[in-house]
Amino acid sequence: MIFVRSGFVSGLLVHMFLISILINPVYAQEFKGGTELNEVVIDAPIPEFDENVFELPGTLTVPNNQEAKKIIQRTPGGVYVVGAEVFEDKFSLNFQDTVSHVPGVFATKRFAEEVRISIRGSGIERNFHQKGLTGFQDGVPFGSADGSGDYQEIDTLTLQRIEIHKGGNSMQYGGNTLGGSINMISKTGHSNPGNQLRLEMGSDDTFRGNLQSGRVFDNGSDLYFSLSGSVSDGFRQHADQENVKFNTNAGIKLSDTAETRFYFSSNYIDLELPNTVTLNQALSNPEQAKASSLTDDEHRDIVSHRLSNKTTFDLGGGHKMDVGTFVFWKDLFHPITSFVGVIDQESVNYGFFTQNSGSYKIGDHFNRYRFGFTSHLSDTSAKVWANNGGKAGALTGNTDQSAQNVIIYGENSFHVTPKLALVTTLQYVWSNRDVFDKISPGETDGADYDSINPKVGLLYKPSEKVQLFTNISKSYEAPDFSDLTQGSTSGFVTLDAQEAWTLELGTRGERGPIAWDISLYRAWVDNEILKFTTGGGVPSTGFNADKTIHQGAEVGVGVQLGRSLLTKGDRLKWWNAYTFSDFSFVGDSQFRDNTIPGQPAHFYNAELRYDHPDKWFASANMLVAGEADVDFNNTFTAPGYAIMGMGAGYEINKRMSLFFEGRNLLDKKYISNFSTAVTATSSSNLFYAGDQRRFFGGIRVNF
Repeated sequence: MIFVRSGFVSGLLVHMFLISILINPVYAQEFKGGTELNEVVIDAPIPEFDENVFELPGTLTVPNNQEAKKIIQRTPGGVYVVGAEVFEDKFSLNFQDTVSHVPGVFATKRFAEEVRISIRGSGIERNFHQKGLTGFQDGVPFGSADGSGDYQEIDTLTLQRIEIHKGGNSMQYGGNTLGGSINMISKTGHSNPGNQLRLEMGSDDTFRGNLQSGRVFDNGSDLYFSLSGSVSDGFRQHADQENVKFNTNAGIKLSDTAETRFYFSSNYIDLELPNTVTLNQALSNPEQAKASSLTDDEHRDIVSHRLSNKTTFDLGGGHKMDVGTFVFWKDLFHPITSFVGVIDQESVNYGFFTQNSGSYKIGDHFNRYRFGFTSHLSDTSAKVWANNGGKAGALTGNTDQSAQNVIIYGENSFHVTPKLALVTTLQYVWSNRDVFDKISPGETDGADYDSINPKVGLLYKPSEKVQLFTNISKSYEAPDFSDLTQGSTSGFVTLDAQEAWTLELGTRGERGPIAWDISLYRAWVDNEILKFTTGGGVPSTGFNADKTIHQGAEVGVGVQLGRSLLTKGDRLKWWNAYTFSDFSFVGDSQFRDNTIPGQPAHFYNAELRYDHPDKWFASANMLVAGEADVDFNNTFTAPGYAIMGMGAGYEINKRMSLFFEGRNLLDKKYISNFSTAVTATSSSNLFYAGDQRRFFGGIRVNF
């Protein structure tokens, strides 16, 4: 713990030193910058989805949604901004509720708040935790330094937007994984002033309450806090959950050109795990849990606390500097199978980051730059106990795990012409993984990984609201501890880091009543880290594939079908998101050219929504997933499915609004998710049953 404290304190001291320098007017002189060229700004994916969506005020540390959309669309690749208005008019608990409508995002529920999310095949084989995506909250690393994470700690009600950078399009922010990154941006006192009480209830004895408040003070500083509590029995047996989540942030205006913001959150999460069952069990009696999950009382209990700070300086002339530091603590008590036991971990993550950005003229050419540095370290005390019906028995494992990441990155966007920008990015990544076995010191091990990752892209604007783009980039992903420590293996399993080169081209824009966001990509992957379930309660086993291909299409199309159809000022909109995924081995000695299992080739989301000027709306939605390979030998597939839903809402007055939602209205029995295996059959315990017909409703009161 001495190293932990000293690392955090040293980062804090550096942070304070930079603040003291930059507040000093001697150093905070304006740079001479050129006039910023016009940027294409494409509003919501459905034209005029909500006229007030991007009018929320922003601050130096947290730009508003309109500015964020403008910034993100300077990227020559697949990016997306999901505003809170997309998911606040329904019961949104997890990533399936918030981002599954984004083309290229495969987000499906396992149970409760547990969602598997994958972009371009990232972590495609994972049936636990999260891998292959770099998570950020307000620009601060979210998961563990080894690359794993749990997104159940996010309270979606505290977010004003979610920024999605697919694939190599997150490199300029420090992301380096195949899938890219997700950045969850919190509400502030400026964006959401006033008080709001939200109450929700629904199927499975689900109840959630939320109280949030925002304040802006006379000097421009602001304060925001949110407290949420929820309980649910869950659709499946042994899927109860209880959560309490507290989030707050305070922005302090240091001057007209400097602002610092402190973030703090606490989470208390108790979640029972129903686990996987056979295909027949999942389709004939989808509510049942795996028998061993009951006898072993499998669950995941999390207590976590996060503290971070970000300070932004406006250096003048379009130049900005961010500096920040963070620390978060997490206790995990996780009884799973009797073979594995009870996972009992105490971890701390900490680090420091800085980023500079700005623009200037080179002759008659406009140039924009961004460069930065992120350090992310973690120390984990990892114990394993025998599982005696969900209670800790004899100690069977005791290790100290440490992970370290250092990422240095820079990006430059040079406007060859006013309509064409050449974007170049370079990133260096260094990672370390160490484990010290307190029971068997001979199994102590460590490994270092590093890589230089370039990217080159072109962004072309043929007209005011249309963009064409292409890029080629390299991604790099070191294994996490669950990859490296497997079963009775002494020390680390021999695994190489995963590398990939990805080529992408696409377009986004709007013309008349149609808006679109389309990307095509192909990734050549070396040493892809894959996992498969061996059965019998044995944890997943990981390996490096030799060469694999990930390719696909991400197609989002929105159509304004009409205005003033039934009355003056009404609107009818249709949004479509289609994801095509083709992931395969290339001449593998064991799996030949087989499809990599884990995700359907076809995944489609659609919503038809009618908005009335009297402040009410009604919508119908559909989710369609094709069949998907379950095993690496491609001998067994999970059946596809189509489910229908609806939503409605009414703003009674400026203070009170209601909403209602129905899911899986036809009561379809289907497989929402599954684990992968080398060879699977209908009797393999690999499948998660999807929720059947469910209803939820809520009320919001502003005061």
